[in-house]
Amino acid sequence: MNQRLASSLIVGQGIFFLVETAMVHHLGGGIPIIQLALLRATGGVVIATLIAFSSNASLATKQLKLHLFRGGVALGYLWVLMYSFGTLPFADATAFSYTQVVYVTVFSALILREAVVLRRWIAAAICLTGALLIAQPSFHDWNLAYFVVLGGTSLNGLTFVLNRYAQREDNEVTTMFYVNLVSAIGGLCLIPVSAPIEIPDTSAALWLSGVFLFGPLGVYLGIVAVKYAETSTLAPYTLVRLVIGVLIGFLVFHEAPALPSIFGAMLILISCALAVWRRASTQ
Repeated sequence: MNQRLASSLIVGQGIFFLVETAMVHHLGGGIPIIQLALLRATGGVVIATLIAFSSNASLATKQLKLHLFRGGVALGYLWVLMYSFGTLPFADATAFSYTQVVYVTVFSALILREAVVLRRWIAAAICLTGALLIAQPSFHDWNLAYFVVLGGTSLNGLTFVLNRYAQREDNEVTTMFYVNLVSAIGGLCLIPVSAPIEIPDTSAALWLSGVFLFGPLGVYLGIVAVKYAETSTLAPYTLVRLVIGVLIGFLVFHEAPALPSIFGAMLILISCALAVWRRASTQ
């Protein structure tokens, strides 16, 4: 396994997701959740098809039932993601999305039967603590939506783990194609019960491009990454994008990070090192 390549891909995924979520938040709930999910899934189908065509990769599969299930899970999380950033305060929605690091660790042990030693559980807890210090959620207006998002985030962790499980027999392009195809079909079936589709204006179309392009590209990098490392070791790396965000704020926008953010970024980096420490030492 190539831990360095896998962790680099996860960091790249985080950057794409960072751009996408910022664009979704900018729309401020102006686009229905189902339509955003359909747009993202359609982008994934297009990108997977282009990759398969350019690399002559086969899209045939013997795991159709698994892909149907994984696609349904991914579609469910897409709704949760769009719902959270469209209805909750940005900091609160962001904080909930970071609980995926715990869910990934749990599902790695239950589904993939990875040997998740105590050190990796501690790394996940440290990583989540660091993320909360950076996001600094308020949770001042706790309501049912918070419970929906907290539980729904588990679907993201399950999707991440199923990416590795599916690649026991299929390649990464096939996995990418079917999960988005199922999500797109599910989104199309729900369009009749949602608000009518409206052609966005030029300004909205620019922000929607992040959903169509950056989200699926991030998904693809994550699918490739789990080929090269155990998912429980990669869990803390999914939050390195927070550290990148802090650095961008300081270097580009000259925003001095608060002490909790600095401490949180340090905790995330420590958790990443802790998760792979033994692997690095044996290599």
